Amino acid sequence: MDNFLRGKRRATLGLLLATLALASHAQDYPSRPLQMLVPFAAGGGLDLNGRNLAEAMAQDLGQSIAVVNRDGAAGTIGLTAVANARPDGYTLAFTPAVPLSSEPHRLKSLAYNLDSFRYVCQVFDNIFAIAVPGHSPYRSIADILADARKDPGKVNYGTSGTGSIPHLGTSDIEATAKVTLTHVPYKGDAPMLQDLLSQRLGFGAVLVSSITGHLNSGALRLIAVYADKRHPSFPDVPTLKEAGVPVVQASFGGVLAPARTPDAVVARLENACRAAVASPKYQDWARGANQVVDFRPGKDFERNVREDSRLKAATIQRLGLSGP
Repeated sequence: MDNFLRGKRRATLGLLLATLALASHAQDYPSRPLQMLVPFAAGGGLDLNGRNLAEAMAQDLGQSIAVVNRDGAAGTIGLTAVANARPDGYTLAFTPAVPLSSEPHRLKSLAYNLDSFRYVCQVFDNIFAIAVPGHSPYRSIADILADARKDPGKVNYGTSGTGSIPHLGTSDIEATAKVTLTHVPYKGDAPMLQDLLSQRLGFGAVLVSSITGHLNSGALRLIAVYADKRHPSFPDVPTLKEAGVPVVQASFGGVLAPARTPDAVVARLENACRAAVASPKYQDWARGANQVVDFRPGKDFERNVREDSRLKAATIQRLGLSGP
């Protein structure tokens, strides 16, 4: 019993000393360079966004921020690394919400959950849309649904993969409109776009900012967006709700820190994020990339992630995508 009490006292003392050390450290934060993990491959839209944000945040913080790509397993490898990092504010994640709000429902064995992080700031919205070839007879979502009702399963569509935002959103369209579409999953947008441009697909569900060139050339047209607001670069394209299908599939993201990161450090990072997003250089980059900027403070970012998690849980359960 004495050994048990001594062990418990040592553990309590160790925790207290660690807490005091973090609090002391927060007073002179940051005193060295930071690392920002992007849980997807280099060169993509998320990576470019993260690098531009990191550069702008570094200006405010007075320390450099190294962007490191830790891709794989739909973003969960990178987020696991951040969840397990020391909670001192020197290791951050720049990520879409999906690895947080969707993947834990698909992969019950993940080593993190919504409580494994501090939510620093929301930075962006990713707006997905229904895109068709330039010469497609489909002019609206109503045209697609009418064709699907005439011949269930005839209309096929491509996405970047099973369980992706476009797949979940389109399955919600099926459930809401009571139609059957044929899903063709691909390993990424590039091979899907090849088949869409060749008109082997009825439509593609894709990130708007990734097909700007095809839209500008007229090779592809947008039918509707999955978001709750129109894309600012394409204001004539309605939302699904405006087109009569009450479906919204949100995709947004921002900056996370490990749980137990001190409040003072999180507040400093949030302020740096706010300044970075508002900076002319970052705003210019976002406009050129058709990236929708949507800054929200950490508490709002967390609330959005938790609500998105609730909605995605229902869709994933309905589709039978829950895993081990």
